[in-house]
Amino acid sequence: MPVKGMRDFPPEEMILRQKVFAIIKNIFEKYGFEPFETPAVELAKTLKGKYGEEEKLIYEFEDKGGRKLALRYDQTVPLVRYIVENPEIPKPFKRYVIGKAWRAEEVKKGRYREFYQCDIDTVGAKSILADAEIVACSLDVLEKLNLKDSYIRLNNRKVLTAIVSYAGVKEEKIIQVIRTIDKLDKLGRKGVRDELKKLKLKATEIKKIMEIISISGKPNEVILKAKKIIGKIKQGVEGLGELGELLKYLKEFGVENYVVDLSLARGLDYYTGNIFEIMSKDKKIGSLGGGGRYNELISKFSNGKIDLPAVGLALGIERIIEIIKERKIMPIVKSVIDVYILPINQKVLSKAIKIAKTLRDEGFNCEIDLMGRGISKQLDYASSKGIPKVVIVGPKDLAKRKVTVKNMETGKEEKVNVKDITKVL
Repeated sequence: MPVKGMRDFPPEEMILRQKVFAIIKNIFEKYGFEPFETPAVELAKTLKGKYGEEEKLIYEFEDKGGRKLALRYDQTVPLVRYIVENPEIPKPFKRYVIGKAWRAEEVKKGRYREFYQCDIDTVGAKSILADAEIVACSLDVLEKLNLKDSYIRLNNRKVLTAIVSYAGVKEEKIIQVIRTIDKLDKLGRKGVRDELKKLKLKATEIKKIMEIISISGKPNEVILKAKKIIGKIKQGVEGLGELGELLKYLKEFGVENYVVDLSLARGLDYYTGNIFEIMSKDKKIGSLGGGGRYNELISKFSNGKIDLPAVGLALGIERIIEIIKERKIMPIVKSVIDVYILPINQKVLSKAIKIAKTLRDEGFNCEIDLMGRGISKQLDYASSKGIPKVVIVGPKDLAKRKVTVKNMETGKEEKVNVKDITKVL
């Protein structure tokens, strides 16, 4: 039995996953992102101190040499470690990764302790154009996966900081307040108010925060309303300016399905600018991914030796795959095998192997009997795996240089010349 929160993936599950990954990989590469991967295990000190209160979810352990190690928590911090160790790589460095991460968190539907992440990141580009490209690329992926009811929430961490400052909150509590706002979807408005009270915020401070993050309307209207309130605070000016620039570039990319949501916080502490969260219009589903600017993480990691801007987004691929299965967007295929070669007896086995080789050389995925089973059991096996065609190789047919091709879906059989098998299949 697998460890809690970790799963086995039988062939039909992996076939679906590989199809989804192939679509994602294709779109990522169309936007100029290149494949990249880091080890599953990092030094614990590499990961610690980067995630805020989420750090408690890191899987830590000691190896036989007494080294303190940790399983990869996300794909971003290992990327930063690589950048710091390889500062000479050409900029911008645009990478994608489809790989596993591990978090010791509560297990529930669509959330596991071992899971795949699909990330794209751009390192070295200050321009908000990089933010827009990542948003456009991510939405393009969901469009190709037929999750067309997706949209994106946008905000900026500088704007949130300005909102909390405007409300009168002391500087040392700002990060805690932002982390609490991030729980709005989970706790609701009352729950967030209660949490803010626990932080000993004044009633007037809580009221101001809740009123401002509730501002709604068309994206540019929200920005204008916010500007009237926090437009004289330095971080407010910068953050709203970055949001406005993002909207301008999204228009150039043809992206329209977005909202500016001043309550969006993104819980990880390393975000510094624009932040994004992909949502489904189906409220039961919720978030499908998120990310943002993390311009200071590389500098902090390198103790100020390397200062590079960066932006990234991770797709919640586990949840996306659950939706694809529930909505039956892609067929569930049990096997990758195109054709099963069925030798009637051991006397024709040599010829059956040659036929399998010919078909494989022509690009067919072939399986041949390895168990010495009878005809009915071999047919049952091919049927149980969902293999669409069976080539029956028998001595009588071979005497006439023929084989029988059986369509497993319709049950129809036809005699075919051996040299014509590939054409018929």
